Amino acid sequence: MTSGLITFQILSCEVIIRCQDPAVEQTFEYMVGRARQPIDVRQRLNYQVLGNTPYDIIEEGDRLSRVGETADVLHVVYNRVYRRVLERFTLSGWLALHAALATINGCRTLILGDKGAGKTTLATRLLYQGHPVEGDEMVLVRGSQALPLIRPFHFKPGIEQHIPQLAGAVEDLPKMFAGPVGISAFDPTRFGFDWTIGTGPVDRVVWIRVNHGGETRLERHPSFVTIQQIFTASLVWSGSRTAMVATASKLGGDGGCELILGDAAQAVHLLESTSF
Repeated sequence: MTSGLITFQILSCEVIIRCQDPAVEQTFEYMVGRARQPIDVRQRLNYQVLGNTPYDIIEEGDRLSRVGETADVLHVVYNRVYRRVLERFTLSGWLALHAALATINGCRTLILGDKGAGKTTLATRLLYQGHPVEGDEMVLVRGSQALPLIRPFHFKPGIEQHIPQLAGAVEDLPKMFAGPVGISAFDPTRFGFDWTIGTGPVDRVVWIRVNHGGETRLERHPSFVTIQQIFTASLVWSGSRTAMVATASKLGGDGGCELILGDAAQAVHLLESTSF
């Protein structure tokens, strides 16, 4: 990034933001993910942020919004950019899943679960255990192929209690505030990790069921349960119902497993040591 200009890539979209206020420019660091992504740019999303309290947000030459605070600028642009990226891919037949994606002992693993189930905590724990992690929040799938939607990992307050290596680091990460709660943006490359994303097959599907402080175990599930869990995790779809069923069936046709998540360290050990 140079003064007044922020550029970064989200899959096939290049995001270009020009700011007049340095304080606004700094807030956009929250959005920048530096993963290697071998994908050609096919669309450019252009924004300007003009003025200083209030701010005019310009999208492709048209005023998108007028807001009073730098935090509001980030909210508006963040939501708009990711909506446009998702629209581009869902119109091309991709299904968006609320999921993480990691490779564990050579097995590309799609990790599904309800919001707050612990996907980000588990993904980060896997990262620190030496397993490649491509994303913590959203994965695009089409047929048997998966492609994570690139963005920094989103940490809720208290994650360092589960990931000791983050002690003292979270407070310095870029943040987006939803009321008094700040969500931190973690770019693995800033901490020395090789963060690479790409399109490839899924070898295993895991559904997380939270069990804070309780037993951690891994159970095999039949295909019809796994397919239903894929439907449950779906976020955005613009294709036909038949195509959606076909995608879910290809991903979950061999069944999957449910991870009852009581402790993240135990969960990582189970995923490393269990072949199904």
